[in-house]
Amino acid sequence: MSVRIVRTRNGEDIIADLFEVTTKEKPNEAVAFQLRYPYNVWLENAPEPQLLSENDSGEVITKKSNPEIRFEPWAPLSKDRSIMIKLEEVVSAYETYPEVEAKYNKIVEAESGRGNDATGTTFDPPKGSQRVSSGEDNGTGRGTIDPNRELL
Repeated sequence: MSVRIVRTRNGEDIIADLFEVTTKEKPNEAVAFQLRYPYNVWLENAPEPQLLSENDSGEVITKKSNPEIRFEPWAPLSKDRSIMIKLEEVVSAYETYPEVEAKYNKIVEAESGRGNDATGTTFDPPKGSQRVSSGEDNGTGRGTIDPNRELL
């Protein structure tokens, strides 16, 4: 699986098995993303942060510890659990912590009744799509933003 968290223009964080969708004419150019088993993901009711330190000016430096991670189906009224999203709607896509991915994988396995990479079974990629790579050896990766690309 290629599990990523996608931040959308409206600020939603969506965790999903992410695929780039291309055309036959331009197989190296993504035209959309396909989200399989998409869920909104957020931190909820995190307990009070623990004190880490206090600097000379009296400013308290804290960290969140053991936050609650919540998942909710994204587009819950969709009949299909594989949804397309325009490239323009995506601000960023990133890998998350293994614990978050493991929790997501358990939810997907329970929902679909099928396994995933964590259980040794993989999903077939959607037709006309490619898994989103983590990057290339030279650091550019498929997700590199073209600085000349016109932003909306």
